[in-house]
Amino acid sequence: MEQNEIDKILDHINTRITEDVPSLVKMLVRKRMGSFQSFEAKSLPDSLRNCSVEELISIVKHGLDTGKLKI
Repeated sequence: MEQNEIDKILDHINTRITEDVPSLVKMLVRKRMGSFQSFEAKSLPDSLRNCSVEELISIVKHGLDTGKLKI
């Protein structure tokens, strides 16, 4: 992936977070980011590494709705 594509993705995420997330939630998320940063892509199961972004978002939403995902 080229750097300009990566920058577009990061800009989109930053914009969404700035617009939609209250500052208290941002503070709590920043504390949890350390565990996300320590993820090794090679340690993730193949099903997660190979799913699309749309599938991942759907899976996360379903996990939150059903209580199977505990964040």
